[in-house]
Amino acid sequence: MYLALGIAMAAVYLSLTLEMNRLAPALAVIWLGLVLARLVRNPGRGFRLGQDRIDWFTERGRQSARLDDLQSVRIGRSPEGQTVCVLCLADGRTAPLSGVGQMDERDLMREFGRRGIRIIA
Repeated sequence: MYLALGIAMAAVYLSLTLEMNRLAPALAVIWLGLVLARLVRNPGRGFRLGQDRIDWFTERGRQSARLDDLQSVRIGRSPEGQTVCVLCLADGRTAPLSGVGQMDERDLMREFGRRGIRIIA
């Protein structure tokens, strides 16, 4: 999406500075508008698993925790066949990860296992 945004901005800039036909800047502005609308409406979901921390998206925004603060992670399947992953934090809180429904359970287990996190299947 950010590559599309950069291309759209470049197209608008070039069409205006090169004084192209009026249709070219209009189309470039429409394209830029569509890309910006997509970026704004793009929901934050999923997670990023780093070497020493995990960041995940919730309805309230982005949350973070150090991997040392994870007690365990529960990975399984929902009755609908979607992958489910829930973080169990050392302070007793749990945090379900969004955006994992289509991921392979074994891949998730492997990535968390590489970082030394206890996995409950």
